[in-house]
Amino acid sequence: MLTLAAAASAAACSGDKSDDTAVKTETSDGMLGSATEGATEARGTSLVRMINALPTGGGATVSADDRQLFSSVDYKTVTPYTEVRDNITRFRLMGTGLDTTIAGNNEIMLDGSRYTILALPEADGKVRLRVLNDKFDLDSTKARLRVVHGVSGVGEIDVSLLGKSGELFDNMNPASEAGFADVDIGAATVVVKLDGSGTQVIRKQIRFEAGHSYTLVLTGGAAKGSAQRVEAVVVDDRVMATEKGAMNLSDTSKRSER
Repeated sequence: MLTLAAAASAAACSGDKSDDTAVKTETSDGMLGSATEGATEARGTSLVRMINALPTGGGATVSADDRQLFSSVDYKTVTPYTEVRDNITRFRLMGTGLDTTIAGNNEIMLDGSRYTILALPEADGKVRLRVLNDKFDLDSTKARLRVVHGVSGVGEIDVSLLGKSGELFDNMNPASEAGFADVDIGAATVVVKLDGSGTQVIRKQIRFEAGHSYTLVLTGGAAKGSAQRVEAVVVDDRVMATEKGAMNLSDTSKRSER
């Protein structure tokens, strides 16, 4: 069994009653909840969700070893977290009829940890299945942003905030991400440009809130003559301290505005 010490242990040592953590996720389709870190660690499981960033190919189906984990996930859809028991897992993106493997990824999963699987286009036209470790921050005084480059038909990109000097992320390769960066709280415009030429790919306005971690998944096509437009999927995750044995958040079902 592989375990990762919960961040809430420090809170327990300081006398805080909140000794477990839960995550609420907001997307354009609504609010999603999931089991707490302590609950999944006690069960010897980790939590996994999926984002389909493939503009073509229909719904995406992913298996974990010998069982189907996600079925027919639509383009730009973010699934709720689901539990995975095996610590070493072979994820496979399945083709039509479920008899072929389009892409795969072997991953070591830590009990109580969270992961995001992304189906992404690569520069050569192939598909990559990436697994990100969702290391969300419990710090309620700041906001954080990570960007995933899933735009087909282009090379490296640079990401900055409008009106701010410097770049948050630069030289990002296709099908890559660069981890989280701290951002100022408040409304901001994320600007994505092609590295080198400086041609703008997309702008996206986000209102950054304290204590939230944002994942911006860029998808679509930016190549000349592409029939696909570049789009941005925003995933807003908030870590909350809870008491052990508190309400499981997996039944949260609040709709958000598109």
